[in-house]
Amino acid sequence: MKLRLCLLISSLLVIAFLIGCGGTSTTKMVSQMSAGPFTFVANNNLDSISTFRTDSASGQLSMVGTMPTGACSGPRYLELHPSKVFLFASCSSSNSVAVFSVDTNTGNLAMIGSPAPTGVTPVTVAVDPQGKFLYVSNIVSSTVSAFAIGNDGSLTSVPGSPFPTGQTPYWVEMGTTGNFVYTANRDSNNVSVFRIDPSTGGLTQIPGSPFATDNGPRAVALSGKFAFVPNRFANTVSVFTVDPNTGALTPAPGSPFPTHTDPRSAATDASGRFLYVPNTVSNDISAYSIDQNTGALSQIGGSPFPGGQVPLQIETDSSGKFIYVANSGSNNVSVYAVNSTTGQLQLVQTTATPGSAVSFAQVH
Repeated sequence: MKLRLCLLISSLLVIAFLIGCGGTSTTKMVSQMSAGPFTFVANNNLDSISTFRTDSASGQLSMVGTMPTGACSGPRYLELHPSKVFLFASCSSSNSVAVFSVDTNTGNLAMIGSPAPTGVTPVTVAVDPQGKFLYVSNIVSSTVSAFAIGNDGSLTSVPGSPFPTGQTPYWVEMGTTGNFVYTANRDSNNVSVFRIDPSTGGLTQIPGSPFATDNGPRAVALSGKFAFVPNRFANTVSVFTVDPNTGALTPAPGSPFPTHTDPRSAATDASGRFLYVPNTVSNDISAYSIDQNTGALSQIGGSPFPGGQVPLQIETDSSGKFIYVANSGSNNVSVYAVNSTTGQLQLVQTTATPGSAVSFAQVH
């Protein structure tokens, strides 16, 4: 499920990972290491990253400390390297991407070198499953910057970078096989799909790309053979089946499906049976069961579930037990327990953040 958004006064981006042994899944969730667990929060208006400790049994967060991001101005989105020893942050105000080393015992971070230049206003970040390449969406220049990742975490621009996308690519997502990259292009109402050159990391649009969506696609969530695209201006979710060989998208029967007002992100649970979409104006979370054959959505009982103020970003942990929602209007993160049978949500914690919670990313 491996899981971006309108910048307000302060951005909060979270990357949560459990420290211990364990496998990985696909949509930016929780990942296991050897001593934590920790959750990293990027405070956009404070130019800092806060570390929270995550209780793996309850899902609850508790503050550990905060460090300045220095030359990374306006940290917007965080992503962990598959090795868990590097943390990448898009720097939306300085048009760059920064790399931090991660102390897996303490959660302490240290910037590696200087931030690498990107396009204008970088937002989301994606890393391929092998940890060889990094991709950054640039919403003003409508491009994706691509970098090769060194063994020391250093970044080198790949030949041909940056690569043009549709208009205003708010989201970049790695395909579940690691062979394709997807961008949600808000202002051209489509999704671009690129094949990754496994040697260089370069991107080539596949035949048929871009693929039409509803009005204002804001994110891409991939789970198994399906792709889910929330459309913020149409108040819908577009659903596609994904060809695993070509990366091409085919609309699912009945797509698009209605949400509440202004959906901007989406995430599936660990089993891939349920989809969750936060609605930033109606301040709630739409929840759906997913038809495993067609991808069609049906709202589950109790949906939509109450959210915080302006819920922008949603992610699920790898255990499938918890969902995290960043609420930019109420400056906090909500933690929900997931009923594994029904998909229903129960609020277990709301924890304050240093700034306005705009988005967060959790590693699978």
